[in-house]
Parts: sequence; structure tokens; C-alpha cells
Amino acid sequence: MKVAIVGAGLAGLACAHELERLGIVPDLYEKNGFIGEPFTHSTAMLRIVDRPPHGDYIRYFRKKLYLDITPLAPIRRVMHHSPTRNLMVTGRKLGFFFLRSNTKDSIKNQIFASLNKTRVFLNNYADPHKLKKHYDYVVVATGNNYYPKEYGIWQTWFNGYIRGAIIHGNFDTSRIDMWINQHYCRNGYAYLTPFSEKKASVILVVSDCSEQDINEFWHTFLYYENIKYPIIEEFTQHHVSGHVYPKIIDNIIFAGLSGGSIDPFLGFGQFNSLSMGVFAARYIVLGLDYHKQCQYITKKNIYLQQLREGFNKLDNKGYDSLLAAMGIPGVRALLYKTTINWIPLGSSIIKKINKNQLRLG
Repeated sequence: MKVAIVGAGLAGLACAHELERLGIVPDLYEKNGFIGEPFTHSTAMLRIVDRPPHGDYIRYFRKKLYLDITPLAPIRRVMHHSPTRNLMVTGRKLGFFFLRSNTKDSIKNQIFASLNKTRVFLNNYADPHKLKKHYDYVVVATGNNYYPKEYGIWQTWFNGYIRGAIIHGNFDTSRIDMWINQHYCRNGYAYLTPFSEKKASVILVVSDCSEQDINEFWHTFLYYENIKYPIIEEFTQHHVSGHVYPKIIDNIIFAGLSGGSIDPFLGFGQFNSLSMGVFAARYIVLGLDYHKQCQYITKKNIYLQQLREGFNKLDNKGYDSLLAAMGIPGVRALLYKTTINWIPLGSSIIKKINKNQLRLG
């Protein structure tokens, strides 16, 4: 059986790894001349978004996806910031930090190092339309929405820009900071994730803005939150998330961002992308229903989109009210310390805050 994978991101690499495990040697096409990211930064997997069994991502990856991935550090402190409130959540199983870079210890290169037979073609802008004629299956995991849009199966949920920087300072390697504030991120968010005691990433995500707008929001964010760390490196990137259905067209399978993996609420997608890459391989080799395997991810993202629609109606007072609600002990425990689906409660809280906004307005 001949299988091509377009894109050596998390979904593409996870797919290649699972194909090898199941006895298939794929061809992996990557447009860059390296595996990894063009800039070094740290990302998070948070239990507030995903609910792996027993709250343990690493065990889930090893036992269910057969991926041996080592994180940078566990997350044990989450600091939420709204315009006038702060909320600190502590715990032992809040999530993990992972390194995104082109070095060997990055999450992508850890998976890449475990591949034994996959044929890798770097600096190759492979076209799925052409590949589908020469391969039994083509997995599109390009990290963008170009091909699902071309096939008419893409529905945009979030469209904006990311502006980020690598900063130097003194950081708690177990803590993530997250901000929401209409003054500089509209319906987006900002977060700070360390990848050593001396270096961290600070990222601003703004919805419905241009590349020029994101620069203005960025400087407003740094000023408003009094972030004065020395900046080592800066970057700007287009950011989208959306719903994709169907995820299979002829012999082309869409995975990762191209398959709708990025959640529309906080914009995280690593857990989903790794899972979808493995699911695509199991569809190809074992005949397992791809849509059924992805059902948890699809439903979760639909619920998160509904949550975002309510969140988008909040103003800064609404953000403060939301953080106050999250600080209630029972709510905080539900969000961070159980495996219960909290999204329905989150939606009801946001709806109540919106009603209060309308009444007071």
C-alpha cells in the first residue's frame, strides 16, 4: 500500500509513526527544509480544554497512541488575568508544557526521531491533487486551511493573527499566565509560557484583525500589562480554526488543522492533532471509521465554538464576572480537578453574565 503524508507537523508525524507501527512505510512531504518550528517557543496542553483519561496526557499518548513524548515540565500553576481581577489555580495535574522548535528535544523532533523507515522529502511543496493519482491514500496535514477550503469542506470559526516574542527574565517553569482584555485582544487572549528559568514565550492572539492591526494591539498589550522583559526574538503568524466535514474526500484524508483540530475557544490543538494523525493511520490500515474515531474531538470543538459565541458577547466587565465565577471553589474544582465535561456549565455561566450585561446596559 502506498501512502503519502503532506506536512510534517504533529498530525503528519503521528500518522507516519502509527503507519510504521502497523507495517506501512509512508512518504512524508514537508515544505520546509527542517522538521520543527522556525522559531523557538513553548506551548501548553491544559486539562481545562482536554480530558485525557485520569488527567494524564503522557500516559494517554504512550498507551493509546503509542507515542513516547517527553514534556518540558508539568503545569502546576495557572494565573488568569481579566481587566481588574486575577485568579490563581494550583494543582498537580493541570497540564504540561512542550517545546516547539527545530531542536531535537522539541515535540515534533521527538516523534521524528522515532521514525525508522518513513521516506522524508524536505523542501517539497507536494500537491495532494497530483499525489492522489499515484498513492492509495494521501493524508493532508499541512497546518493550514488551504486545501479543505478548496474542497469546500471548511467553515471558519476563528480568524486572526498571532504576535509573539521570546523574552528573557526569571520565570516559574511550572506556571502559565493567561490574559483576556478587550483593550488589546478583542475576543482573543494572551498567554506567557516559560521554556526555561530564563526564557519564555509571550503570545497575543487577536480575532478579526489585519497584520497591521496586530502590531498595534501588541504594543498596547505590552504597555497595558507592563511587560518589560528584554525581547530576544519576535514573530507574527496568521491563525485560524474551523470546522471540517467530511474529513475524507475520495482517497484524501484531512488531519490536524486541515481536519479541524484547533479548538475555537483557546486555540489549542496539539492533543487533537496528534490523535487525528494516529486515527488517520488506523483508518488506512485497519479500516476503522475515521469520523467515528474523531467524534470526541469534533463534538468537543462544536461545544467550544458555542462557548466562544457567548464569550464574544462579553465586555471587560463580563470578563471580570467570568473570572469571579471561575474562582468559586466548586466551579474551579470542576474546571481543573475533575474529568467531568464542564462546557455546559461554562456556557450557562456566560449566558447569565450576558443577560446581566444586557439588563444593566
